[in-house]
Amino acid sequence: MSTRRKNGQYWEALPVGADQYQWSMEADGDMVQGPLDMEFLRGQHMSLTLELGQYGLLVRDGALKALYLDGSHHLDIGDQNDQVRTDSLLFFLTTEKSLDFRWTTDNDQGFMTPDGTPVIGRCTVRIEKPARFYHRVLRKLDDFSPENITECIKPLVHNAFKELLNELCEPGCDHSGGLQSSLMMLGAHQLDEHISEHGLYCVSLAAYTAAPPVENCTDQTAGQSADLLHN
Repeated sequence: MSTRRKNGQYWEALPVGADQYQWSMEADGDMVQGPLDMEFLRGQHMSLTLELGQYGLLVRDGALKALYLDGSHHLDIGDQNDQVRTDSLLFFLTTEKSLDFRWTTDNDQGFMTPDGTPVIGRCTVRIEKPARFYHRVLRKLDDFSPENITECIKPLVHNAFKELLNELCEPGCDHSGGLQSSLMMLGAHQLDEHISEHGLYCVSLAAYTAAPPVENCTDQTAGQSADLLHN
């Protein structure tokens, strides 16, 4: 049975009984999948299976009603108070997928220090706090295609790095070795301070003044916190 989701793509719903469906995220899919309109499952039961790092977000009228963690969940869909309402939407998020961003002197997303020095770089981000990510990003969207979600995250990351760069270049700051050395000492955790409010965290970060050589520099990588919060 082929089932359409809201952004025009299709999933396969596999019947496991007369009124029950087994559901899971696409393993090779995007970091955000869905939303699944629950109306088509009216009167049915869903057996939802989520792997470690995967989350299900049940939303109704723009409000987050439930957050499903990894494991098995049995959902009864209908219009009764003890059922999952048919006017709900179900999003799927994974903290295992990444988005990569790159800043060069050739695009309008580049950076310039107050003294006119161009700065280039790259970073990789993931979702860390699904509930916060929904409230800060997904709830504001009408188009949930992967391309549109990436375009919405891009300025958040860009502005975060701009704030970090401004802090680095504050007047009166003494950075031994010059700007290049200071940029190369940046850690991914420093960008986290600026993007965590959106439910994101930085996996890796590298930035340099726009002067060779830059190819031999390695990314600074931040490990994911063992104390993973969900909101």
